[in-house]
Amino acid sequence: MRYLEDFHAGDRHELGRVVVTRDEIVEYARRWDPMPFHTDEAAAAAGPFGGLVASGGHTTAHVTRCYVTELVLDSDCRGSYGLDEVRYLHPVRPGDELTVHAVVDDVEDHPRRPDTGVVHLRVEAVNHEGEDVIRLRTRLLMGRRTAVAVG
Repeated sequence: MRYLEDFHAGDRHELGRVVVTRDEIVEYARRWDPMPFHTDEAAAAAGPFGGLVASGGHTTAHVTRCYVTELVLDSDCRGSYGLDEVRYLHPVRPGDELTVHAVVDDVEDHPRRPDTGVVHLRVEAVNHEGEDVIRLRTRLLMGRRTAVAVG
């Protein structure tokens, strides 16, 4: 189990790899982001990306799963403030293998909860060509092993 005290600015966590398939790109997009360049190969070929690409939401979901399963589930995480920044840096295409990692940008006390702190996390993924595809930032509420005085 990880606690706030186990996170330090500059720490890098390798979160694994995921292969994005054509079928899941289309399935996700049909339900949540039905733009033709996500759902229709012929339309996508004539579109701005020159072929089928994953929805940004789909890419975000893959990255989120990686940091949740590899980092958060084995911690005393008490929630999140959400995503502060999401940047789609390069299209994700069928067959792309994404390698995901997280960097702790900062760790701070919670202003009102002595048993909790905040971990500022930057999560990034690169494809098998070494191209950065996504970067997001989140702030996680993390429990402490031992409460401290605040205020």
